[in-house]
Amino acid sequence: MDEFDLSPDEVQRIGRLAADAVAGHRRDLLSHPVFGKVGGDAALFDEPLPEEGRPFEEVLAFVREHVMPRPMGNSHPRFFGFINATADPVGTVADYLASAMNPNCWGGDHAAVHVENAVIRWLAEILGFPSTAEGLLVSGGSMANFTALAAARRAVTPGNVREDGLAGEGRPRLVVYASEQVHACVDKAVDLLGIGTRQLRKIEVDERFRMRVDRLSEAIAADRRAGLVPAIVVGTAGTVNTGAVDPLEELADVCARESLWFHVDGAYGAMARLSPKLRPLFAGIERAHSIAADPHKWLYVPYEAGATLVREAGRLPDAFRKFPEYLASDPESPFPGPAWFAERGVELSRGFKALKVWMGLKRHGRRGYVAAIERDVALARFLSEEVRRRSDFELLAEPVLSIANFRYRPRNASLDEGGLDRLNRRIVNRLVAGGAFFLAPTIIRGRSWLRVSITNFRTTEGDLRALLDESARLGRELMENSPAPRP
Repeated sequence: MDEFDLSPDEVQRIGRLAADAVAGHRRDLLSHPVFGKVGGDAALFDEPLPEEGRPFEEVLAFVREHVMPRPMGNSHPRFFGFINATADPVGTVADYLASAMNPNCWGGDHAAVHVENAVIRWLAEILGFPSTAEGLLVSGGSMANFTALAAARRAVTPGNVREDGLAGEGRPRLVVYASEQVHACVDKAVDLLGIGTRQLRKIEVDERFRMRVDRLSEAIAADRRAGLVPAIVVGTAGTVNTGAVDPLEELADVCARESLWFHVDGAYGAMARLSPKLRPLFAGIERAHSIAADPHKWLYVPYEAGATLVREAGRLPDAFRKFPEYLASDPESPFPGPAWFAERGVELSRGFKALKVWMGLKRHGRRGYVAAIERDVALARFLSEEVRRRSDFELLAEPVLSIANFRYRPRNASLDEGGLDRLNRRIVNRLVAGGAFFLAPTIIRGRSWLRVSITNFRTTEGDLRALLDESARLGRELMENSPAPRP
């Protein structure tokens, strides 16, 4: 139908209109609030399913006027929330090219599968894994960790866990160990894999928020005495709260001694291993059985692009292989390519995520990413130095990667800890509502902190100074307008 099968000239025309919209969006970012809250304009999107189509220009005009000016905000240099990176424009173009090809990347001898296979090899090299390591791209850290832990469950469970499961008399009660700062996606994975969150041990952290290896060893010994089956240790290479990196080398030693599967959640931090300066932080990650990493964080590619890598080839198919009869599997078929990605994870239908990772690495090279990552880390250290320099602020701890935690603590105010918590949460809400900044509060050791995460090649030292200036101004204003505490 002509309505769908556009001519090359028409495809080029609407593509140029879209490219103009993208360029305008990037150009005008600073003239809009960082976080594009829709609020009362939600009715704009509350319309019935159209019966008749509208001209492309009209549809695009709505997007330009009502959608693009209301972003999550992570392309803005003053977006400091969560760990949502700014998208490299090369990745934006790559997504357009990938969607134009529109391949299903479950397998086959077509270019997309070869590109993803190359990306997995490159990521393995970055992380210190052998060239024979196996992996695939997934949506993000949650699915990357789930996929790796599913392979781990299969590998460490006696018998045939795929057919027999974990339930029933005589089946093992596996135990998973992680730090108390582990990402919540590990809780989800342990739940969905049938291990059960009661068998997830959250191990105490030290003063630098790293898992305490002595407490881990004690927990393993206690579980063995109780008749449970210690099975998996999850180390974290960059916690979401503080950016802490667990003592991976020591964890690898424990796992080797105790015959446990060693998994590393490196969704945030693992790509920083590209940097020779930062690489010592990750010593031991190359000894892991599996790693989760997110190119859409510190490789700056657009969402979605997470990765699961497993050191020993065959572990992922052991967990996921279920080849449908209708797919080409004949040994003489011309279809098979270098990898059956459908056998390595949950999904059969898989988009071409790899092109934006591949094009980014080709365009910027190792050195380009090293410079960008080291700059983000340097900005977090600059922020911490500014916080220390200002007497009305308090720094939680020295940043390890590109996350810094601080709070407004006025010198002459007689606020208890609860009052400081409330004041700092209100400061965050005012910052976001004002539109000039976006950041999120977090709770660490029972107290509220302002958390700044920098994975943004646009952010400058001036942006960070402005954040502290505005936080102090709002703090003073809130205190002046607050009623005096009752005696």
